Amino acid sequence: MRDDSYEILVHAGAHCSGAEMFQRFLGTNRAAIEATGYDLAYPGRGGATGGSFDCAFPEPRHQGSDIDGFVQTVESVLNGMCRGGRGLILSEHDLAGRMANLLGGRFYPAAAKRAEVLGRALGKPVDRLVLTVKSYDALFLAAWRRFALDRQMEPFSEYVPAMASFTGGWVEVVEGLREGLSARKVVVLATRTEPLDLLSHLAPQVRVADPLLPGATPTITDSAIAMIQRHYRQGARFAPGQRDRLLAFHARQPQAAREHGFAGLQLADLRGRFVADLDTLARMPGVEVVGSVLPAMAAE
Repeated sequence: MRDDSYEILVHAGAHCSGAEMFQRFLGTNRAAIEATGYDLAYPGRGGATGGSFDCAFPEPRHQGSDIDGFVQTVESVLNGMCRGGRGLILSEHDLAGRMANLLGGRFYPAAAKRAEVLGRALGKPVDRLVLTVKSYDALFLAAWRRFALDRQMEPFSEYVPAMASFTGGWVEVVEGLREGLSARKVVVLATRTEPLDLLSHLAPQVRVADPLLPGATPTITDSAIAMIQRHYRQGARFAPGQRDRLLAFHARQPQAAREHGFAGLQLADLRGRFVADLDTLARMPGVEVVGSVLPAMAAE
């Protein structure tokens, strides 16, 4: 299916980093991208991408002796997607693992196993692996907010102790993904990148004329989360489209200064750890860190 000349380019989407928007971009511009000679796969979450491969890869993919079965299933899915040509562009929004682990202070513990499944299914080394990373404090808060959109949650402060002393980190995730995929080149984007720029890092040789850009999603604000959680505590449900309208309304309203939920020393430790981990990644052979994280963190 994939000979030595067939290039494999993988976008390992992390949560709350724009991965789903990038997948919508791929879906919208699928014909133009495939016209450049690349096969395209973007398995996503329940129709979020608008593509035909939603939920195509099985879950979970990291449970011991079952791994061989998952490899065969993923390989079968990929065989149905790949026609040949120049290569494959693959984007998966949760390749590193489930977001729920973050709430318990476990930083993508299954990343290496999940990458091993995909790597074995691909059958050859990945030529280029791109991953957007988010600062630890911002990622933990964003993960809680995403869950708070869908269900009643304990206050963020209840999760802070586990998050502040979390295990693992971006260094371990990147190492696990790189080894599992046998990636020759790894690009770590230290700040969120717009879809067209992300594509340029993932597939520098691909040029899409007149690309169609997906619409921006509403900003998730503190006031919207408070209203949504109040709604859930009352046992109510949202009618179709009601939650999105609520988010859009609150995004237009003035907001108080955002509280991170971490004490001063906790916040300083999380941010210092992130900067140190980026420095470690930048020193790893075959890994390129792109973007300055300090201005982005200052803006947050």
